[in-house]
Amino acid sequence: MVAVIADDLTGAAELGGIGIRHGLKTEIRLTIGDSTSAGLLVIAADSRSKNETAAIEEMTRITRDLRRLKPEFIYKKTDSVLRGHVVAELKVHLQILDCPLALLIPANPSLGRTIRDGHYYLNGEPIHQSSFSIDPEFPILSSDIQDMLHAKNQPVPIRKFAETLPVRGIVVGEAQSEDDLHHWTKRIPPKTLLAGAAGFFSAILDAQYPNVPPHSATLGTPALYVSGSTFNANRNLIRERAAKGDPVTWIFSGSWQQQILDNLKIHGKSIVAIEPIPQNQSALQLRNAMASSIAPILRAAQPAELIIEGGSTAYAILQQMGWRQFIPEQEFAQGIVRMSVPDAPGLHITVKPGSYAWPPSIRY
Repeated sequence: MVAVIADDLTGAAELGGIGIRHGLKTEIRLTIGDSTSAGLLVIAADSRSKNETAAIEEMTRITRDLRRLKPEFIYKKTDSVLRGHVVAELKVHLQILDCPLALLIPANPSLGRTIRDGHYYLNGEPIHQSSFSIDPEFPILSSDIQDMLHAKNQPVPIRKFAETLPVRGIVVGEAQSEDDLHHWTKRIPPKTLLAGAAGFFSAILDAQYPNVPPHSATLGTPALYVSGSTFNANRNLIRERAAKGDPVTWIFSGSWQQQILDNLKIHGKSIVAIEPIPQNQSALQLRNAMASSIAPILRAAQPAELIIEGGSTAYAILQQMGWRQFIPEQEFAQGIVRMSVPDAPGLHITVKPGSYAWPPSIRY
Protein backbone atom coordinates (compact mmCIF):
# COMPACT_ATOMS: atom_id res chain seq x y z
CA MET A 1 0.00 0.00 0.00
CA VAL A 2 1.21 3.47 -0.94
CA ALA A 3 0.25 6.25 1.47
CA VAL A 4 -0.04 10.00 1.03
CA ILE A 5 -0.29 12.74 3.63
CA ALA A 6 -1.79 15.85 2.06
CA ASP A 7 -1.94 19.23 3.76
CA ASP A 8 -5.38 20.02 2.32
CA LEU A 9 -8.38 18.23 0.85
CA THR A 10 -8.05 19.30 -2.78
CA GLY A 11 -4.44 18.15 -2.78
CA ALA A 12 -5.57 14.81 -1.40
CA ALA A 13 -8.21 14.49 -4.12
CA GLU A 14 -5.69 15.44 -6.79
CA LEU A 15 -3.38 12.58 -5.79
CA GLY A 16 -6.39 10.28 -5.48
CA GLY A 17 -7.14 11.08 -9.11
CA ILE A 18 -3.58 10.16 -10.06
CA GLY A 19 -4.04 6.88 -8.19
CA ILE A 20 -7.12 5.84 -10.16
CA ARG A 21 -5.36 6.98 -13.35
CA HIS A 22 -2.78 4.29 -12.57
CA GLY A 23 -5.33 1.61 -11.72
CA LEU A 24 -4.88 1.71 -7.95
CA LYS A 25 -7.80 1.03 -5.64
CA THR A 26 -7.84 4.41 -3.96
CA GLU A 27 -9.36 5.75 -0.77
CA ILE A 28 -9.31 9.23 0.72
CA ARG A 29 -9.87 9.65 4.44
CA LEU A 30 -9.96 12.48 6.92
CA THR A 31 -9.00 10.02 9.68
CA ILE A 32 -6.70 7.02 9.29
CA GLY A 33 -8.54 4.11 10.92
CA ASP A 34 -7.09 0.73 11.86
CA SER A 35 -6.75 -0.90 8.43
CA THR A 36 -7.40 -0.50 4.72
CA SER A 37 -7.61 -2.66 1.62
CA ALA A 38 -6.69 0.26 -0.62
CA GLY A 39 -3.64 0.22 -2.86
CA LEU A 40 -3.39 3.98 -2.36
CA LEU A 41 -4.50 5.55 0.91
CA VAL A 42 -4.59 9.34 0.96
CA ILE A 43 -5.01 11.17 4.25
CA ALA A 44 -6.48 14.64 3.85
CA ALA A 45 -5.29 16.91 6.62
CA ASP A 46 -6.25 20.54 7.06
CA SER A 47 -2.90 21.76 8.32
CA ARG A 48 -2.50 24.51 5.75
CA SER A 49 -5.38 26.43 7.28
CA LYS A 50 -3.97 26.14 10.83
CA ASN A 51 -1.22 28.02 12.62
CA GLU A 52 2.20 26.36 12.69
CA THR A 53 1.84 24.90 16.19
CA ALA A 54 -1.51 23.30 15.37
CA ALA A 55 -0.17 22.07 12.01
CA ILE A 56 2.77 20.36 13.72
CA GLU A 57 0.42 18.70 16.21
CA GLU A 58 -1.84 17.44 13.44
CA MET A 59 1.02 16.08 11.34
CA THR A 60 2.61 14.42 14.37
CA ARG A 61 -0.59 12.50 15.09
CA ILE A 62 -1.23 11.57 11.46
CA THR A 63 2.33 10.40 10.82
CA ARG A 64 2.42 8.22 13.92
CA ASP A 65 -0.95 6.65 13.11
CA LEU A 66 -0.09 6.08 9.47
CA ARG A 67 3.25 4.49 10.28
CA ARG A 68 1.40 1.72 12.13
CA LEU A 69 -0.18 0.61 8.84
CA LYS A 70 3.34 -0.03 7.45
CA PRO A 71 2.87 1.44 3.96
CA GLU A 72 5.32 0.64 1.19
CA PHE A 73 6.26 4.30 1.14
CA ILE A 74 4.76 7.62 2.23
CA TYR A 75 4.52 10.67 -0.02
CA LYS A 76 4.00 14.12 1.51
CA LYS A 77 1.77 16.25 -0.71
CA THR A 78 2.59 19.92 -0.26
CA ASP A 79 1.10 22.92 -1.96
CA SER A 80 2.73 23.30 -5.37
CA VAL A 81 3.51 26.96 -4.64
CA LEU A 82 4.68 26.22 -1.09
CA ARG A 83 1.90 27.86 0.90
CA GLY A 84 1.48 26.51 4.41
CA HIS A 85 4.00 25.24 6.96
CA VAL A 86 6.07 23.15 4.57
CA VAL A 87 9.44 23.03 6.35
CA ALA A 88 7.99 22.57 9.83
CA GLU A 89 5.79 19.69 8.69
CA LEU A 90 8.58 17.96 6.77
CA LYS A 91 10.76 18.05 9.88
CA VAL A 92 8.01 16.24 11.80
CA HIS A 93 7.76 13.54 9.16
CA LEU A 94 11.52 13.05 9.02
CA GLN A 95 11.77 12.60 12.76
CA ILE A 96 8.85 10.18 13.17
CA LEU A 97 9.61 8.13 10.05
CA ASP A 98 13.34 8.05 10.85
CA CYS A 99 14.30 9.30 7.39
CA PRO A 100 17.57 11.22 6.99
CA LEU A 101 16.50 13.19 3.89
CA ALA A 102 13.37 14.75 2.40
CA LEU A 103 13.39 15.40 -1.35
CA LEU A 104 10.88 18.19 -2.00
CA ILE A 105 9.87 18.83 -5.62
CA PRO A 106 6.95 21.28 -5.63
CA ALA A 107 7.15 22.25 -9.31
CA ASN A 108 4.22 21.20 -11.50
CA PRO A 109 5.37 21.81 -15.10
CA SER A 110 2.11 20.58 -16.69
CA LEU A 111 0.41 23.57 -15.03
CA GLY A 112 3.17 26.01 -15.91
CA ARG A 113 4.69 25.91 -12.40
CA THR A 114 8.46 25.58 -12.62
CA ILE A 115 11.57 26.17 -10.53
CA ARG A 116 14.76 27.51 -12.10
CA ASP A 117 17.92 28.84 -10.45
CA GLY A 118 16.31 29.05 -7.05
CA HIS A 119 13.20 30.92 -8.20
CA TYR A 120 9.61 29.87 -8.81
CA TYR A 121 7.79 30.73 -12.05
CA LEU A 122 4.18 30.54 -13.15
CA ASN A 123 3.84 30.38 -16.93
CA GLY A 124 7.29 31.91 -17.24
CA GLU A 125 6.65 34.85 -14.90
CA PRO A 126 7.85 35.15 -11.29
CA ILE A 127 5.17 33.65 -9.04
CA HIS A 128 4.78 36.78 -6.91
CA GLN A 129 3.52 38.68 -9.97
CA SER A 130 0.42 36.43 -10.10
CA SER A 131 -2.82 36.28 -8.09
CA PHE A 132 -0.96 34.26 -5.47
CA SER A 133 0.39 37.59 -4.19
CA ILE A 134 -3.03 38.37 -2.69
CA ASP A 135 -3.72 34.98 -1.11
CA PRO A 136 -5.61 35.84 2.12
CA GLU A 137 -3.60 33.45 4.32
CA PHE A 138 -0.24 32.89 2.60
CA PRO A 139 0.43 35.76 0.17
CA ILE A 140 3.46 35.08 -2.03
CA LEU A 141 5.57 38.23 -2.17
CA SER A 142 8.77 36.81 -3.67
CA SER A 143 9.72 34.14 -6.20
CA ASP A 144 12.85 33.22 -4.19
CA ILE A 145 12.41 29.66 -2.89
CA GLN A 146 14.05 30.58 0.42
CA ASP A 147 11.50 33.37 0.91
CA MET A 148 8.62 31.11 -0.08
CA LEU A 149 9.76 28.52 2.47
CA HIS A 150 10.46 31.20 5.10
CA ALA A 151 13.95 29.70 5.30
CA LYS A 152 16.23 32.72 4.93
CA ASN A 153 17.72 32.16 8.40
CA GLN A 154 18.35 28.47 7.71
CA PRO A 155 18.49 28.14 3.91
CA VAL A 156 17.24 24.94 2.34
CA PRO A 157 19.61 23.45 -0.27
CA ILE A 158 18.32 23.59 -3.86
CA ARG A 159 19.59 21.17 -6.50
CA LYS A 160 19.16 20.31 -10.16
CA PHE A 161 18.61 16.61 -10.85
CA ALA A 162 22.21 16.06 -12.02
CA GLU A 163 23.75 17.62 -8.90
CA THR A 164 24.88 15.87 -5.72
CA LEU A 165 22.28 15.77 -2.96
CA PRO A 166 22.94 16.37 0.72
CA VAL A 167 22.70 13.31 2.95
CA ARG A 168 20.47 14.83 5.62
CA GLY A 169 17.75 17.43 6.03
CA ILE A 170 15.48 18.88 3.36
CA VAL A 171 16.48 19.55 -0.24
CA VAL A 172 14.39 21.20 -2.98
CA GLY A 173 14.68 19.72 -6.45
CA GLU A 174 14.39 22.09 -9.41
CA ALA A 175 12.22 21.07 -12.36
CA GLN A 176 11.26 22.84 -15.57
CA SER A 177 9.65 19.96 -17.48
CA GLU A 178 7.97 16.60 -17.11
CA ASP A 179 11.25 15.01 -18.19
CA ASP A 180 12.97 16.65 -15.22
CA LEU A 181 10.45 15.03 -12.87
CA HIS A 182 11.08 11.61 -14.38
CA HIS A 183 14.84 12.15 -14.10
CA TRP A 184 14.38 12.80 -10.38
CA THR A 185 12.58 9.47 -9.88
CA LYS A 186 15.69 7.65 -11.09
CA ARG A 187 17.99 9.04 -8.42
CA ILE A 188 16.17 8.80 -5.11
CA PRO A 189 18.49 7.83 -2.22
CA PRO A 190 17.37 5.02 0.15
CA LYS A 191 15.13 5.99 3.08
CA THR A 192 14.25 9.32 1.51
CA LEU A 193 10.92 10.97 2.26
CA LEU A 194 9.42 12.04 -1.07
CA ALA A 195 7.43 15.25 -1.05
CA GLY A 196 6.02 17.89 -3.32
CA ALA A 197 3.26 18.52 -5.81
CA ALA A 198 1.14 16.22 -7.94
CA GLY A 199 3.59 16.19 -10.83
CA PHE A 200 6.36 14.45 -8.89
CA PHE A 201 3.92 11.91 -7.44
CA SER A 202 2.58 11.15 -10.90
CA ALA A 203 6.13 10.61 -12.18
CA ILE A 204 6.82 8.20 -9.31
CA LEU A 205 3.71 6.15 -10.13
CA ASP A 206 4.54 6.26 -13.85
CA ALA A 207 7.69 4.30 -13.03
CA GLN A 208 5.72 1.57 -11.22
CA TYR A 209 2.21 1.34 -12.68
CA PRO A 210 0.68 1.64 -16.17
CA ASN A 211 -1.97 4.22 -17.01
CA VAL A 212 -5.50 2.82 -17.37
CA PRO A 213 -8.39 4.11 -19.50
CA PRO A 214 -10.31 6.86 -17.65
CA HIS A 215 -13.74 6.18 -16.20
CA SER A 216 -16.45 8.39 -17.63
CA ALA A 217 -19.78 9.29 -16.05
CA THR A 218 -22.45 11.95 -16.39
CA LEU A 219 -23.08 14.38 -13.56
CA GLY A 220 -26.38 13.84 -11.80
CA THR A 221 -28.94 16.44 -10.77
CA PRO A 222 -29.55 18.48 -8.76
CA ALA A 223 -26.02 19.85 -8.40
CA LEU A 224 -24.90 22.30 -5.74
CA TYR A 225 -21.78 24.36 -6.60
CA VAL A 226 -20.05 26.01 -3.64
CA SER A 227 -17.17 28.42 -4.21
CA GLY A 228 -14.84 29.36 -1.38
CA SER A 229 -12.17 30.67 -3.73
CA THR A 230 -10.71 34.16 -3.47
CA PHE A 231 -9.05 34.02 -6.90
CA ASN A 232 -10.27 36.87 -9.08
CA ALA A 233 -10.74 34.65 -12.15
CA ASN A 234 -13.14 32.38 -10.26
CA ARG A 235 -15.07 35.22 -8.68
CA ASN A 236 -15.36 37.03 -12.01
CA LEU A 237 -16.72 33.87 -13.61
CA ILE A 238 -19.47 33.62 -10.99
CA ARG A 239 -20.34 37.29 -11.43
CA GLU A 240 -20.63 36.68 -15.18
CA ARG A 241 -22.95 33.73 -14.57
CA ALA A 242 -25.12 35.84 -12.27
CA ALA A 243 -25.27 38.66 -14.83
CA LYS A 244 -26.49 36.18 -17.44
CA GLY A 245 -29.32 35.04 -15.17
CA ASP A 246 -27.83 31.74 -13.97
CA PRO A 247 -29.00 30.50 -10.55
CA VAL A 248 -26.34 32.23 -8.44
CA THR A 249 -26.96 32.88 -4.75
CA TRP A 250 -24.80 35.16 -2.64
CA ILE A 251 -24.57 33.71 0.87
CA PHE A 252 -25.76 35.94 3.73
CA SER A 253 -27.73 38.11 1.30
CA GLY A 254 -31.53 38.25 1.75
CA SER A 255 -33.43 34.94 1.93
CA TRP A 256 -30.44 33.13 0.46
CA GLN A 257 -31.06 29.70 2.01
CA GLN A 258 -34.53 29.39 0.52
CA GLN A 259 -33.22 30.73 -2.78
CA ILE A 260 -30.66 27.91 -2.94
CA LEU A 261 -33.34 25.30 -2.31
CA ASP A 262 -35.61 26.87 -4.92
CA ASN A 263 -32.83 26.96 -7.51
CA LEU A 264 -32.00 23.31 -6.94
CA LYS A 265 -35.66 22.37 -7.41
CA ILE A 266 -36.43 24.63 -10.38
CA HIS A 267 -33.11 24.74 -12.27
CA GLY A 268 -31.49 21.50 -11.14
CA LYS A 269 -28.45 23.41 -9.90
CA SER A 270 -27.44 26.25 -7.61
CA ILE A 271 -24.19 28.22 -7.55
CA VAL A 272 -23.23 29.57 -4.13
CA ALA A 273 -20.55 32.12 -3.23
CA ILE A 274 -19.92 35.08 -0.94
CA GLU A 275 -20.15 38.55 -2.48
CA PRO A 276 -18.73 40.85 -1.39
CA ILE A 277 -16.17 39.22 0.89
CA PRO A 278 -16.51 40.80 4.37
CA GLN A 279 -13.34 42.63 5.31
CA ASN A 280 -13.86 42.24 9.06
CA GLN A 281 -13.73 38.42 9.03
CA SER A 282 -10.76 36.12 8.63
CA ALA A 283 -10.61 33.36 6.01
CA LEU A 284 -11.11 30.84 8.82
CA GLN A 285 -14.23 32.60 10.09
CA LEU A 286 -15.66 32.83 6.58
CA ARG A 287 -15.21 29.17 5.66
CA ASN A 288 -16.55 28.00 9.01
CA ALA A 289 -19.59 30.25 8.56
CA MET A 290 -20.07 28.92 5.03
CA ALA A 291 -19.77 25.30 6.20
CA SER A 292 -22.27 25.68 9.03
CA SER A 293 -24.67 27.45 6.63
CA ILE A 294 -24.36 24.92 3.79
CA ALA A 295 -24.74 21.81 6.00
CA PRO A 296 -28.49 22.21 6.71
CA ILE A 297 -29.10 22.86 3.00
CA LEU A 298 -27.32 19.62 2.11
CA ARG A 299 -29.44 17.71 4.61
CA ALA A 300 -32.66 19.26 3.33
CA ALA A 301 -31.99 19.15 -0.42
CA GLN A 302 -29.89 15.96 -0.69
CA PRO A 303 -28.34 16.91 -4.06
CA ALA A 304 -26.84 14.27 -6.33
CA GLU A 305 -23.68 16.35 -6.86
CA LEU A 306 -21.77 18.60 -4.48
CA ILE A 307 -19.05 20.53 -6.31
CA ILE A 308 -16.73 22.59 -4.11
CA GLU A 309 -14.08 25.08 -5.12
CA GLY A 310 -11.34 25.64 -2.53
CA GLY A 311 -9.69 23.01 -0.35
CA SER A 312 -10.20 24.61 3.06
CA THR A 313 -13.86 25.32 2.30
CA ALA A 314 -14.36 21.73 1.16
CA TYR A 315 -12.71 20.34 4.28
CA ALA A 316 -14.85 22.52 6.56
CA ILE A 317 -18.08 21.42 4.85
CA LEU A 318 -17.21 17.71 4.98
CA GLN A 319 -16.22 18.02 8.64
CA GLN A 320 -19.52 19.75 9.37
CA MET A 321 -21.41 16.89 7.67
CA GLY A 322 -19.43 14.23 9.54
CA TRP A 323 -18.19 12.53 6.35
CA ARG A 324 -14.75 10.92 6.73
CA GLN A 325 -14.23 8.55 3.79
CA PHE A 326 -14.27 9.15 0.02
CA ILE A 327 -13.71 6.90 -2.99
CA PRO A 328 -12.29 8.65 -6.09
CA GLU A 329 -14.10 7.50 -9.24
CA GLN A 330 -13.45 10.02 -11.99
CA GLU A 331 -10.77 12.56 -12.85
CA PHE A 332 -12.27 15.37 -14.95
CA ALA A 333 -8.88 17.10 -15.22
CA GLN A 334 -5.74 17.23 -13.14
CA GLY A 335 -6.75 18.05 -9.58
CA ILE A 336 -10.51 17.93 -10.25
CA VAL A 337 -11.78 14.61 -8.97
CA ARG A 338 -15.28 13.18 -8.44
CA MET A 339 -15.73 10.92 -5.42
CA SER A 340 -18.47 8.82 -3.93
CA VAL A 341 -19.25 9.05 -0.21
CA PRO A 342 -19.94 5.76 1.65
CA ASP A 343 -21.71 7.70 4.42
CA ALA A 344 -24.03 9.43 1.93
CA PRO A 345 -25.24 6.93 -0.71
CA GLY A 346 -26.28 8.58 -3.97
CA LEU A 347 -24.06 11.61 -3.46
CA HIS A 348 -20.91 12.44 -5.41
CA ILE A 349 -18.50 15.16 -4.37
CA THR A 350 -16.14 16.93 -6.76
CA VAL A 351 -13.45 19.22 -5.38
CA LYS A 352 -11.28 21.74 -7.21
CA PRO A 353 -8.30 23.80 -6.00
CA GLY A 354 -9.11 27.49 -6.18
CA SER A 355 -6.14 28.21 -8.46
CA TYR A 356 -7.06 25.56 -11.06
CA ALA A 357 -9.30 26.23 -14.05
CA TRP A 358 -12.65 24.52 -14.47
CA PRO A 359 -12.77 21.90 -17.24
CA PRO A 360 -15.53 22.51 -19.80
CA SER A 361 -17.37 19.33 -18.72
CA ILE A 362 -18.31 20.69 -15.28
CA ARG A 363 -17.81 24.45 -15.52
CA TYR A 364 -20.70 26.11 -13.66
